[in-house]
Order: sequence, then C-alpha cells, then structure tokens
Amino acid sequence: MKLPKLDDLADEQMVVYEHEPEKSLFVVGPPGSGKTSLAVLRAKFLRELDKQLVLVTRNKMLAALAGQLDGEALVAKTMSAFIAKTYYDRFARNVPELSPYVYDWDTIIGDFAAAEVVPTLEHLVIDEGQNLPAGFFRWAVRFGAQTLTIFADEDQTTDSLRASLQDIFDAGMPLPIRLQANHRNTAEIAAVAEHFHRSQVLPPGIVQRRRGGEIPRLVQPRSWDELVALVATRFQNRAQAIGVIVYRRDDVLQLQEKLVGALPPGTRIDAYVNGGKGAAEDIRLLDTGITVLSSESVIGLEFHAVYLQDLDRSLPCNSTEAFRRMYMLCARARDNLTLVDGPFALSASQIADLPGPTLLAR
Repeated sequence: MKLPKLDDLADEQMVVYEHEPEKSLFVVGPPGSGKTSLAVLRAKFLRELDKQLVLVTRNKMLAALAGQLDGEALVAKTMSAFIAKTYYDRFARNVPELSPYVYDWDTIIGDFAAAEVVPTLEHLVIDEGQNLPAGFFRWAVRFGAQTLTIFADEDQTTDSLRASLQDIFDAGMPLPIRLQANHRNTAEIAAVAEHFHRSQVLPPGIVQRRRGGEIPRLVQPRSWDELVALVATRFQNRAQAIGVIVYRRDDVLQLQEKLVGALPPGTRIDAYVNGGKGAAEDIRLLDTGITVLSSESVIGLEFHAVYLQDLDRSLPCNSTEAFRRMYMLCARARDNLTLVDGPFALSASQIADLPGPTLLAR
C-alpha cells in the first residue's frame, strides 16, 4: 500500500481532501475507496495549515500503517490509548471502564460536561469509525476536538461494540459524503468479496481495476507446513507484500517460525499478536515481505496477496456480522486471494457458503 499522489486522486477523493478545514467531515465508502489513504492525506493537509491533530483508529496495526504512510510524522493512536490519556490528563485518574477496554461513556461524558471542558485539540481524524463504539463519537464531537473528520463503512464492521453510520450522524456529524469507487481489488477479487456483501448499507463499490487474470481459489493444505510451502513459493516467485490471516495467537507465531525456516535469511517475515512482544510500529507493512496476523488486526490494511485461513469462525454465515466479517477480510487482497481450507478441514455446510467455482477456483 502506498500513499497516492494528489494528481492520482479521483474527483470524488479530491472533494474529501479539499474540504474546508474549519468544518467537520463525515465520509463513507466501500472497501478500496481510499478511506485510509484519504485519512492520512487529510491529516497532512491540516497539518500543513498548522492544525494540531491526532489520527484515531481501532487497532494498533492500522495506527502504525497511518504513521508509516506519512513518514511517521503523524500522531496516530488507538481509540483506547487516546481516551485513556485524554481522560487522565484532565482528571488525574484512570478512565472509567465497565470491563477491560469497554468504557463507561455516560460517566466519561458526564465528567467532561461537569468540568465544562472546551476542547483544545483542533482536529481529530478518525479512520474505520464503524469499529468504534457509538459513545466515543458522542464524546468526541463535544469534547475530543474542535472539528472532526470521520471515515467509516458499516458493512465492514467487525466489533460487537460498533457504531452504525446513523450513530455517527446522530452524535452531531454532518451528512456523509459517499465515495463510490473501489480502486483496490481486481474484478475477480471484488466479485468474491461481494458474494458476502449482504447487508449493503452502502452499495457495492464500482470496481476501477480490470480483471487481473488470477481467479481467487480455495486450497486444502492438510498441515501448516503445506500452507507455508504455498506462501513461500508465492513470495519467491512474486516478491510481493503478502498477508497471512489466521485465528489463534499460537498459529500466528508458529507460522512465522516456519516461514523463517523456509525462506532465505533477511526476508521480512513479521508477525503481530495483540499484547505480544513485537510492536506494531516495527512491522514494515509498506515493504516487500510477509505479515502473519489475526483477523482483528487486519482491519483497514491491504496486501498484494492474501492467504485467508481464518474461515471457521464465520462459515457458514448465519448472521449479518459473519457476512460483514468475510466481506472485510476478502477485500484486503489487491491482486490475489487464496482461501485456506486447512489444516483443519471445513465442514460441507461451511464449504457450501463459499462462492461457486465460477468465482472461486477449487
């Protein structure tokens, strides 16, 4: 993923970039519409006007990517880190929680209101806003910053404490600007992602890329070693940025270890697990190499090729949340998408929920 040049922005993207700096902005759009890139470009634009700002998002990996896209000059934080520090700086005590990382927004808002807080931060840029709780937006509009820019797509929400687009609007944001084009996925990958696009709060993105020639496929490795061989072969042949998405923390670390053993020394093979030893900021997502991570950490990211092994939790898709999760995960791939049935085999009912062989080679 690279930050586009201004000359490469589509007209609908330039409308977002050039929006008046003194006014709040709400942007919605499908996968591949450039929301994360525009969040960073918007932040750069505001910073060039000497605006004090922070970019806020759901997870550490996306915050790290935002910093890397901007040459690490951008202050990017997770929502949890941002609200914890802001509350402590104001009241010299820990932010109220209902449970770990589940915040008591009514109490937080009441505390700021009682203290008659007037925000000093000039601007908040919020990416992947659909994965942040509604209470955060009720607080942020009043007390977080003087103006806000929010990017969201309700159809890609993965968090149970999510905000709907209506929640964000009701918090006091203006009517949203809607991005319509998908600039990321090949037509073949977009078709697989759209198979899972069932809620359709937003219409499907208008795919801008032509067919790429690689039909997404379902593979059936019966061991982690077989999956490692597939990923290693792809990397050696293509030297791309590859994402391998698995479920369990132990699987992430095991795959990294096996890939290190399968590829030449010096190959970038990073792994990220929430709460692990490695820092998200140390993973060079923009560089050629392999990143192994969980579904929760992949929100907002993209890779040339994706191996999606974490299928069992969503298939068969018996809920809106499961469809939304599969839609988001498949859309992470730019050029190649491989769904992985293994090393623990999916059931017949799970396989039946996948696209047919016209869209997904078997």
